Amino acid sequence: MKKIKLFALGLLGASMFLTSCADDEDEDGLAPALNMVELTTGATGGDITIAEGEALVFTWDSRKGDSDLETFDVVTQGINSPSSVPTSNQGNDFPYDIANADDETYIDTLVFPNAGLAVGGPTNYTFTVTDRDGLTTEVSFNVTVESGSTALSSPQAFTWTRVGGQAGTGLDQFGLAWTSNTATSAIVTTGSNTTMVQLSAADFAGITTQQELAAAISGGTAITEYTGVSATASGTYDDVLAVNNDGDLYLLQVQSADVTTGGQGTTITIDGEYKN
Repeated sequence: MKKIKLFALGLLGASMFLTSCADDEDEDGLAPALNMVELTTGATGGDITIAEGEALVFTWDSRKGDSDLETFDVVTQGINSPSSVPTSNQGNDFPYDIANADDETYIDTLVFPNAGLAVGGPTNYTFTVTDRDGLTTEVSFNVTVESGSTALSSPQAFTWTRVGGQAGTGLDQFGLAWTSNTATSAIVTTGSNTTMVQLSAADFAGITTQQELAAAISGGTAITEYTGVSATASGTYDDVLAVNNDGDLYLLQVQSADVTTGGQGTTITIDGEYKN
């Protein structure tokens, strides 16, 4: 699964001020400026929609008006309201009493990870900066998360081979290992960071998206070894396995095995296809 890297805030330069809320000067003085960007969509406020699996990344550049900055806060309402929202750059919790070092310009980032957002909405995120005179400026986003899906790849061939007492080859990609056999069967085992389930034969064609595959793995009964291939005779198979190798998902179909005996002992070659 891909991990989100935080964006440097250098992009929040002078050009961002073109999209800022107006710095209205009235009888109370000049209020602080607050320039917001949601990086996944590029939105500077209002109604936005992201797909399931996308992150929500808010960046801002807040600058003083007539008075120094005092506090910064975000209030959330809706399905994706978190219990706490520490910022990503400076680690500040909200409401934040702006430090003296930042009381003229406060720049920060807030990330809601892709794995943490439920489908639905909208969820309202309202950001407010307040200066020492009590003047405030706020920017609000209404965020809806839509259900998304990512298609699995086309089938690709795999080959696992074990010669005599040697460890099997071709399994590392899937987080699996093959180091022993019983008297009758090959033993394919899971690694420490791998979850494996056995599915029905129809699932190799029936599961078409990564989201469906993830649901099949999480909803299935985990097994630590697969022993469906004979260690004594060649044969054809239609066994379907699903594995989660430290976040990388694979759907495998074991199709055939060839068993031969020679000078190095018994050689077993297992062939099949996988999708990811």
